[in-house]
Amino acid sequence: MERARRDLSEVYSRLFDHRPVVQAEIRYFVKEFEEKRGFREERGLENVDSTIKEFITQSFPDVCEDLGSSIPTVLPRLEAAIQITNRIQQKEQEADQSDRLQASRERRKAEWEAFVKEQHRKAAEVEADHTKAAEWLKQQYAAMEKDLAKFTTI
Repeated sequence: MERARRDLSEVYSRLFDHRPVVQAEIRYFVKEFEEKRGFREERGLENVDSTIKEFITQSFPDVCEDLGSSIPTVLPRLEAAIQITNRIQQKEQEADQSDRLQASRERRKAEWEAFVKEQHRKAAEVEADHTKAAEWLKQQYAAMEKDLAKFTTI
């Protein structure tokens, strides 16, 4: 029984106890990033830090001063640019509106021409009907005059 327990304990430690493997991986990781690389990342970060500090102490005040002196001249330029863009936009809107007005005028002109043609056609129809009616009346009057002439000669 004791032997079975030892065997079972040994199997368990081999299957589930990974501390030696994990410790070896940790040592390899530390060795890779600290020893082999020679703290390259740390030196790179120190270089970035020194560059930022240099910028803050030397360039930043000059940039702030330049901004302070140029902002008053930028504002009128921006306002002028806004006015120019507003004028351009207004001209485009007027052109668009004039295009729409022109299209509307052309459509109304076409409608008017169609209306005038229809009126001429109807007038011609009425004129033809009137001519027919006048002819018919002339024939009727001529027939009535013949009939009247018959009665007066008797």
